Amino acid sequence: MPADLTDDAIVDLLGPYGVVPPHALCESVRSYISTLLLWNSKIALTTVTNPVDIVRLHFGESFFAARAASITGGRVADIGTGAGFPGIPIRMVTPGVGLTLVEPIAKKTAFLGEVVRKLGLSGVDIIRCRMEELPPEQTGFDLMTARALGRYLKLARWAESRISKGGELLLMLGEAEVRDLVQLRGWNWREPLRIPQSTARFVLIGSPLV
Repeated sequence: MPADLTDDAIVDLLGPYGVVPPHALCESVRSYISTLLLWNSKIALTTVTNPVDIVRLHFGESFFAARAASITGGRVADIGTGAGFPGIPIRMVTPGVGLTLVEPIAKKTAFLGEVVRKLGLSGVDIIRCRMEELPPEQTGFDLMTARALGRYLKLARWAESRISKGGELLLMLGEAEVRDLVQLRGWNWREPLRIPQSTARFVLIGSPLV
């Protein structure tokens, strides 16, 4: 971890994403990054290895998504969470939510457990399975998220029966994928939000009509 990743540096990096992190959140970000880089030397978690870029691309974009969702409580599920983005950062800035992380790779779920322990996060469940294998009792989510997962049309159809009435699906995706999804019948989509400091990546939030 570079010595120049100070609180002020993190505040400056997260500013474009509409976040002014207090000291405790900066400490959590540094702890997360240290753990991520340590584990990344053993298993493939991220191709982004510069801590400054991790703050911007992983935390900044995830915090931006949390602001866009405006969720303050209820249940959140992050599908195919990988290294925990955006699910864990959403939980970091929204302590009132319960979080379920869904990830099929055992080594990644072990990493997620280590991060959750180091950050002292409560109300976080980690389930090792593919999207289609999620137990049927895992339903009624108020917010479901996915980032860089692909198969978004399939995910949206699958999510219809897993999201609570009035709940939403939040996706972080490219412009072409946005165009495909907004034409999907049975969904009400908000206006796509361009992710700050990105030219072609968006946050898209929608809810099933039934």
